[in-house]
Amino acid sequence: MILVAGAAMLFFGRRLFWVFVAGAGFIVGALLTAHFLNGQTQPWVVQVAALACGIAGAVLAVVAQKIAASVGGALAGAYLSHAVAMATGGADMAWLAFLVGGIVGAVLLLLLFDWALVALSSLTGAVVLAQHLPAPYPWPAVAFVLLLACGLAVQSRQLRKRTAPAKAEEE
Repeated sequence: MILVAGAAMLFFGRRLFWVFVAGAGFIVGALLTAHFLNGQTQPWVVQVAALACGIAGAVLAVVAQKIAASVGGALAGAYLSHAVAMATGGADMAWLAFLVGGIVGAVLLLLLFDWALVALSSLTGAVVLAQHLPAPYPWPAVAFVLLLACGLAVQSRQLRKRTAPAKAEEE
């Protein structure tokens, strides 16, 4: 289920804004539930909690886009900075990175909505997919770079197609 969320965010995070917010909610919900329950529960409990967070994110995205944008940006920024901290051996600072990344993600998404959404959703989707790749080092890193490039290319093309007719009408 997390791979579907990652792929949807990678390729459709900006076009389907609610997918990005729901995916970020799902991923962070799974991360937090697994952390706080510390493996002392059934895996389905983590999935249900993650699904509930994802549904809450999707509803929020449909009802209140500005609030959802800041929440989605915060969740993606938090997840990305946490993943970087863990990958670079900074496990003791991972939660500080989680908080700082959340603030930066929220601010970026509010200031530069379309391009920040493309970047954050592509980054998040690429990280999720690369982390779950069953391959030895360096293949997950290579996959991350390739997936990120693909996600950025697909979503920026979608963004340019959306804004091109509006610019043509202005001229």
